[in-house]
Amino acid sequence: MHDEQPRLRKPSRIRLVDDVVHSLEEAILSGSAAPGTRLVEEAISKQLNVSRTTVREALLMLERSGLVVSRPRGGTFVTRISRADALDLGYTRALLESYAVTVGYERITPAVLAAMSADIAEMGRCNLPRELPRLLQIDLTFHRRLVECAQMPRLLALWSSLDGQIGALYIRAVEEFEAGNEFVVAFHQKMLDAIASGDLVRARAAVVEHYVRFNDPAQTRSLAQEPTIEALMAALG
Repeated sequence: MHDEQPRLRKPSRIRLVDDVVHSLEEAILSGSAAPGTRLVEEAISKQLNVSRTTVREALLMLERSGLVVSRPRGGTFVTRISRADALDLGYTRALLESYAVTVGYERITPAVLAAMSADIAEMGRCNLPRELPRLLQIDLTFHRRLVECAQMPRLLALWSSLDGQIGALYIRAVEEFEAGNEFVVAFHQKMLDAIASGDLVRARAAVVEHYVRFNDPAQTRSLAQEPTIEALMAALG
């Protein structure tokens, strides 16, 4: 158990609870707050100069995103998302995003593809694990470009509601599968190549594959393994 409190960035935005969440999230994603670290409300409150009520609300939000766990009479600790939860989240995201690609495929223009390619280049310049928070934001932008092409506000809202939990998936991949820059770049480039191929079936399958293999240890060990489309769809069934 780690009792030493991580160094946190001072909050600056109007809604303090949001900025406290981001400050704590940065510490967790970058590795400053390691698994097992106990997050003490009073210590965080003093360091960030905010009320304990604000800190408590921020910790509840982080618990919903899978980054911390609260134990009755034990406190709040940095944790890691379970494999079952990671798979459930990944598969749900895959279903939403693959449908968005299906509906909006004709609107995935060369400009969209170029922007996604630039996102991948930015991913390659991130220094992991220190810049994992930055990598996460680039990843969310990369995938959001696809979902926005569907031009379905409710689908986008539903897909976006899972954003807060994606950080937990990235931490798990970086730590458990030792996913570094080369892995992340190759993984996203493979998906982008399929989307740019002009083949909708291939593009849709690539989106599903992207999430299945990112969250399933058996699939993430080697990019050379090629599961069939039938196997990918069966994984969601």
